[in-house]
Amino acid sequence: MSSNLKDVAKLAGVSTATVSRVINNKGYISKKTKRKVIKAISELNYLPAKTARFLAKKGQTHNIAIISGERVLDSIFSHPDEFYTVVVKGITDFAKKHRLNTHFMKMEEAEYIYDGYLLLGGEITDNYIKELKTTQKPIALVDQYIPGLKIDCVVSDGYDGAIYGIENLIQKGLRKIVALHGPLSHFGFKDRYDGYIAAMEKHGLLPKTYEYDEIGNNMSALIDLLLKTYGKPDAIFGTNDTAAIRAMEELKNRKFKVPEDISILGFDDIVSASTVTPSLTTLKIFKYELGSVAARRLFTLLMGEEEHPTKTSLFTHFIKRDSTI
Repeated sequence: MSSNLKDVAKLAGVSTATVSRVINNKGYISKKTKRKVIKAISELNYLPAKTARFLAKKGQTHNIAIISGERVLDSIFSHPDEFYTVVVKGITDFAKKHRLNTHFMKMEEAEYIYDGYLLLGGEITDNYIKELKTTQKPIALVDQYIPGLKIDCVVSDGYDGAIYGIENLIQKGLRKIVALHGPLSHFGFKDRYDGYIAAMEKHGLLPKTYEYDEIGNNMSALIDLLLKTYGKPDAIFGTNDTAAIRAMEELKNRKFKVPEDISILGFDDIVSASTVTPSLTTLKIFKYELGSVAARRLFTLLMGEEEHPTKTSLFTHFIKRDSTI
């Protein structure tokens, strides 16, 4: 049996008018009362009337397109349990529960016939978004943010995560910490890069960065360059786990011990982070939630609610494993 406004009010110990004000974000409500109402809504799985009507329409479905660049789309279908596969699982699980039909396509093949669009990954460009905006359909970015466009987006907080991770290394007495980063045109890599720089400068340490080309797989040459121009670092921060794991492999090939000689820190917590030897210390991105929160945001826009653009940032979680001292 579905719950109604009176049920929420009774459980929260407030009036139905108070519940309505909380739902519609109108009028003053104390934080304590708001928490009680939200808790009651969650426990009863209550759907506000507008949402309920939206879902109750016979046969009511919406078609949404999940659009990405070729590399991201290929990874979704060829690398089970890795980053974007898990993000997409969060999207599709939410979609199934809310009558959203999902359609996958590459940017260059996308048709502008859908009710809404989720744009996935760092290959999404500002020009592409500007073109898609002309359709006047709801759009949300996932794992990408482009300053100035004011498009709804859901990202991980790489800046905060990088600061936390780097400070953890510094607290262990490590000072010469090098960052290996991906293309800074991708918001995620730039955000983590900025966090690394900020943490190093905060402690009066000199940042040193090198760009890793994952497609060209230049890690061997990069490690040689690092050792030749910088010397042996105390630690290496890979701004994704792939870079961190590849750096670890190349260092082991050169007879360095991890973490005894050089500590390695990653970012993402892909499945292989816990299975490599030594297991990788990393910052966990909540990938499933990244997808489900983005899908929920698009759903809200499809209902015509809360239309002012928002940037939602999910905090990461530090996971200590064996690759750092």
